[in-house]
Amino acid sequence: MNCALIVASGASGGLASVLLRVAASQGDAAWPWALRGGAVGAYGIGFVLYAIALRKVNLGVAYPLMVAVSILVVLAFTALHEHLLRPPQAVGALVILIGVWMVTRSA
Repeated sequence: MNCALIVASGASGGLASVLLRVAASQGDAAWPWALRGGAVGAYGIGFVLYAIALRKVNLGVAYPLMVAVSILVVLAFTALHEHLLRPPQAVGALVILIGVWMVTRSA
């Protein structure tokens, strides 16, 4: 349950970053403010979920897992909507995932 909260928190943070990116690409149109508001809401939801999960999960495990999920959400958006990942980006993501696995496997 706690790991699910951490994953959801990371996904919320990644979603907020994506929403801000999409809003920035819209120029002066009126509706990007709705996207920015959604981003603030997603950050808030992620913060609350993370705070709840920290009651039972070690910070040394929770933070790397949350950040890894957030990075994966942002990279998935980048790969699907902006451009294919370049090899250094893919290798970097793999290194991050291996590092998170190494940190969290002993927990």
